[in-house]
Amino acid sequence: PVIFDLTYFEYFRLIVIAIPFLLGLFAVSGLYTQKSTRSFVREMGKVVLAVSAGLMLVVLLFFFDQHLFPSRLIILMAWGFSIVTVIIGRGLLLFLQRNLLAKGVGLHRLVVIVGENSSPIVDEIEDDSRLGYEIVASLKYGPYALSQIEKMHRTERIDELMQADSNLKNDDVLSLVTLCEQLGIKFNYLPTILEAHRTNIETDVIGSLPVIRLRPTPLDGWGKVAKRVMDIVVAVIGLVLFAPLFLLISLAIRFDTPGTIFFHQRRGSSFHSFEFYKFRSMHNEMSEGTEEGDRIRRQMEERNSRRGPFVKIKDDPRVTRVGRFLRRTKLDELPQFWHVLRGQMSLVGPRIHMISEVEKFENKYKRIYTIKPGATGLAQINQFYNPELSFADEVKLDLFYVENWSVRLDLYIIAKTLFLLFVRPPKADY
Repeated sequence: PVIFDLTYFEYFRLIVIAIPFLLGLFAVSGLYTQKSTRSFVREMGKVVLAVSAGLMLVVLLFFFDQHLFPSRLIILMAWGFSIVTVIIGRGLLLFLQRNLLAKGVGLHRLVVIVGENSSPIVDEIEDDSRLGYEIVASLKYGPYALSQIEKMHRTERIDELMQADSNLKNDDVLSLVTLCEQLGIKFNYLPTILEAHRTNIETDVIGSLPVIRLRPTPLDGWGKVAKRVMDIVVAVIGLVLFAPLFLLISLAIRFDTPGTIFFHQRRGSSFHSFEFYKFRSMHNEMSEGTEEGDRIRRQMEERNSRRGPFVKIKDDPRVTRVGRFLRRTKLDELPQFWHVLRGQMSLVGPRIHMISEVEKFENKYKRIYTIKPGATGLAQINQFYNPELSFADEVKLDLFYVENWSVRLDLYIIAKTLFLLFVRPPKADY
């Protein structure tokens, strides 16, 4: 090769070092797992992370070798080129895989043990070939079920078995597991309502007893530490950066209408609540929490523009002129940096509600307070696009966040919030 005066041996040495490392990173990232329903967007994310980590090895080994790399720009070129080519390749493979599955090529042969409520599962698998399964038989467990499965496996080959009968006795389930282990068949089972109630499940052994531990959220251990560190850093930066705005907003509120500068109210759940502060955006005598304010609020609840316990009043006459500006720009929420710093809230999390509203929640919705409420979150950024977002949809977004927390999700929400605030400001209608 002529580029950079490298010999074939030097190029070959780079390839020998980089490719095995990249393949290992792809495997660890889950790019080689046999799943036909994987998302192409998630594939792209995994490719970017894996390629970036792989190129770091090259950087560490050769970045300071002037003889090998007279121009260090080649590292950036290789990084970008690798990401683009691998993403294109993965996209083509996914397209090919899904088309082959749709034609019946490469399907896993599946036997389903059915019960009274198993027909929807069978129908879903049969209707979507992209799931990668072909149902060989649907059996009800009985005296001859084990022998039937063994016979089918010898004559037709069975790849996997799914136990979908929730009423099957433990001894019978163990018999199925044992048979599958003997025949080399993968065993799957549908979880009970209790097990499916949470998306995060851990297995453990207490003494000699195997147990399944249900975690309401993956936000635990070092993840909780990382989130708290990020909260403290951002809160300190926010309080220092916006200190002049605190003064200007305070003066604007004071000169606009008589009353206090801050609105405060007890918020959270009955298990964990605190005095919540924000800049006052309503006339002081009409603010929620005062006798007059609560009376007016009850009268106006018939104008509630959304379903659910959370009241949202369009064109609320209680809001002041300065208050409308503060709400439109979200500047009334700046004091939440203080709550984040104190550990009462997090930068990202479920929306915080009044205690009286939380008491009206259905039990399944109260799970959102498994973690600290947030200054921003999935519900908040989605409401920017859809001001009429229903309460049920809002809580579903908060539940999704609780059950699928990750540092990457937090960073996405923060970036999206900044984009909406500074690039595409929302319009407040309340």
